Amino acid sequence: MNSENLDDWTQHLIPKLSGPLKDTGPWHRVEESRSGGWNCLHGDAGENAIHWFHLSEKGKLKPLDPFSDKRLPVLPNVISQWVGQGNSVELLAWRLGSRAIFRLGSGHFAKVFRKDRHTLMRWEFLKSNSTGNRIQIPEVTDWDSKNKVLTVKAAPGDSLNAIWKSGVWKNQHLQTIIQILDMLGTTKNAADLPEHSIADEIEILEKRLQVFERVLKDPSPKVPDLVKEVILRLQNLPTSPSVVCHRDFHDKQVLVSNDQITLLDLDLLAKSDPALDAGNILAHLRLRSLQGLPVPWENCVASISQWMQSREIQEERLRAWTASTFARLLLIYSRRKRPKELLHTLESDLEELLTDTGKWQGVFS
Repeated sequence: MNSENLDDWTQHLIPKLSGPLKDTGPWHRVEESRSGGWNCLHGDAGENAIHWFHLSEKGKLKPLDPFSDKRLPVLPNVISQWVGQGNSVELLAWRLGSRAIFRLGSGHFAKVFRKDRHTLMRWEFLKSNSTGNRIQIPEVTDWDSKNKVLTVKAAPGDSLNAIWKSGVWKNQHLQTIIQILDMLGTTKNAADLPEHSIADEIEILEKRLQVFERVLKDPSPKVPDLVKEVILRLQNLPTSPSVVCHRDFHDKQVLVSNDQITLLDLDLLAKSDPALDAGNILAHLRLRSLQGLPVPWENCVASISQWMQSREIQEERLRAWTASTFARLLLIYSRRKRPKELLHTLESDLEELLTDTGKWQGVFS
């Protein structure tokens, strides 16, 4: 991301945010705080997401400490246990009040959750039902139900995102994506999995739209209508049997090492619409191309669309779920560090995607 393509993105936020954040960055992300004010993530996109500050309504910035996260009160104890067992401990990511991710030595990762949303069952379900599949699932080595800590073995390889950032694209990457979609979509015995419904997806979009309108100084007047159109498309989809869905399927969730492919982060695994995961990855492929990575997104969309149609999943369904992810990305990136034209580009792409015009015209065919 070249400096000439960036401006101070925080100056597009409301004055209560832009004023205190000016000249104190770099800032990576802004979230509304449950206790009032905002939580602001300091640093660049490539850094570990751990340096949070609280910004009060009065404009005062206060650094936040993971050990003081009241919604994750077990952190000091579990870290002490790991250190006592001789582990080196590195905090990789901290989502304030929700979860934290650690590297333990060189062989394990641990996730600490605020709530147990069937975490172990989701991981074990796909592991037990993917036997014999080329797609690997990280091995769970421990589940601490009291502290809600999941520990998994580190898997070999580099993420697709890291490979693309190095300037490399291989046609086998597209086949890897399709293999994962096939594995998920054909996995049986999903009755016990939680369900992610269209109503759930719509609720996410509506909440993020509200935040979008509250934090931007001059939010685009076209975005609410585009989001409403996405919601209408989802509501008008004909009913379809649910399949197993990753629900957060993108290029950072896939590790590639020689002939081994590993799918990461099954925390949201659910039964849902058969086009959800495909729509999610298609929107991310387009996003990566916009970010300058060597992703032939048009070819990817056409190939995945043809593969979906071979499974009798029609274009209107795939287009609606791709648009839903695009809408979520647009709303999320409004509160993140970004190239200065990215929001406008995402907005234009979403409109063209919905109307089958411009860059998206005929791409699904």
